[in-house]
Amino acid sequence: MMNMIQRVAANRHGRDFVVGDIHGWYEPLMAELEAVCFDPALDRLFSVGDLINRGPDSERCLLLTEEPWFFAVRGNHEQILFNWLRQPDGVDVEMWLRYGGKTWLGTGPEHYFLRHPQVRRQAETLAERMPWVIELELEDGRRIGISHSTFPLDEWEDLVLRLPFEPALQEALLWERPIKQPGFVRHVDGIDLTVHGHVVVPRVERRGNGIYIDTGAALFGKPLKRSSRTHNPRITAIEVGELFLIPATPAPSPLAFD
Repeated sequence: MMNMIQRVAANRHGRDFVVGDIHGWYEPLMAELEAVCFDPALDRLFSVGDLINRGPDSERCLLLTEEPWFFAVRGNHEQILFNWLRQPDGVDVEMWLRYGGKTWLGTGPEHYFLRHPQVRRQAETLAERMPWVIELELEDGRRIGISHSTFPLDEWEDLVLRLPFEPALQEALLWERPIKQPGFVRHVDGIDLTVHGHVVVPRVERRGNGIYIDTGAALFGKPLKRSSRTHNPRITAIEVGELFLIPATPAPSPLAFD
């Protein structure tokens, strides 16, 4: 059975950070890590997924998964790649290219992976090993659950038991956008905090015991909508202890989201 939930022990030697959606923007990610004085010899980085598509360096971002200090859950963009590797005819390649794939795949994934066999091998490995959820232990015994879009259940142990057997639940972890619902708040019992990306927010937001950390890499290089709440898109990396200090955020109207 593939790895659905990856459990990671506490870091006894350095710091742990979580980072929002990266979307192929390797250099801005490195700039953010430099800003927080990230030390790859001691520190670790945990990603909420969507490493690829839209930015110019999807290949380099995907290959970060080979680094011992880098951990990531799968996002919906990785899952599209994995679906194509498993069944090419089952993926709408034109839509994939239109929604960010063209920046690294060019005319299409078939030609790209013929020219880049190392990247294909790593992607095939990730398709089997990349978890839907990471459970991260902290030194004080608290635990953080990381998934791409949300936790669709109210009980952590319920998720642990059901996830391997329910494809609909796996899809929900990748695609749902409940934070767009007016007044959305969810508290997941049995875990101290959860962290997600997928939906762009103008700043890191807390809803219940969920932290939403995608601050807009998908918007780099694009003209911003006049109605957008995100005026300064960025990649955000936060030390895990600081997540507990983020105050609850009042939920805006759904029209305010990017």
